[in-house]
Amino acid sequence: MLHSARTILLVVTAGTAALLATSAFGTARLADPNQGTRTASVSLARLIDKLQERQEFEMQIGAMRNQFMEEANARKKKLEAGLKEVEAMPDTPERQAKLEPLIVEQLELEQWANSRMTDVDRERSLMWRSIYRNLRSEAGKLAEAEGYDYIIIDDGSDDLPTNREIKMSLEQQVLEQLQRRRVLFASPAHDLTDKLIVRMNNARAAGTPAAGAK
Repeated sequence: MLHSARTILLVVTAGTAALLATSAFGTARLADPNQGTRTASVSLARLIDKLQERQEFEMQIGAMRNQFMEEANARKKKLEAGLKEVEAMPDTPERQAKLEPLIVEQLELEQWANSRMTDVDRERSLMWRSIYRNLRSEAGKLAEAEGYDYIIIDDGSDDLPTNREIKMSLEQQVLEQLQRRRVLFASPAHDLTDKLIVRMNNARAAGTPAAGAK
């Protein structure tokens, strides 16, 4: 009889433990679907305006552009002085001989200026590509830390501005903006813009300065 009682007690204890484990497992499985997909938003315009990386790039690209402009202005003044001198000369072979090099120099100056503007454009493209890569990287880390499945760009706005100086009907301007909009509402409670700005600026401070501009 004692043996049977112990056997029954062990069976009941094991059964109770199994029941509790099954119940806990079932609760854990049901909790995940109830949470649903978590989505947060970011204001891209506000984020870019506060990024240290962009400010560093803008300073370096601005310095590069200023250097180009100073050299261009110096070469232009020299060329204009030469052309003014030639214009004052009588129409002789000597005048023609002095004019031809100036025409070549003017063409070279135009080509040089176009090349420098291409350099500036390339550096600005590198800036945006770098910002985009870092934005994706830090957004992913922030989403994981905050428990979000998606972080979307809040492109919503209360207005669709128009400009009469643009060669496009006002209606078409509004429709094009409307077609580009993807977010109609984003809850401020799930706006991660400020947190993402802090993360990106901290990562920038711990890393290296803008490497694209030279």
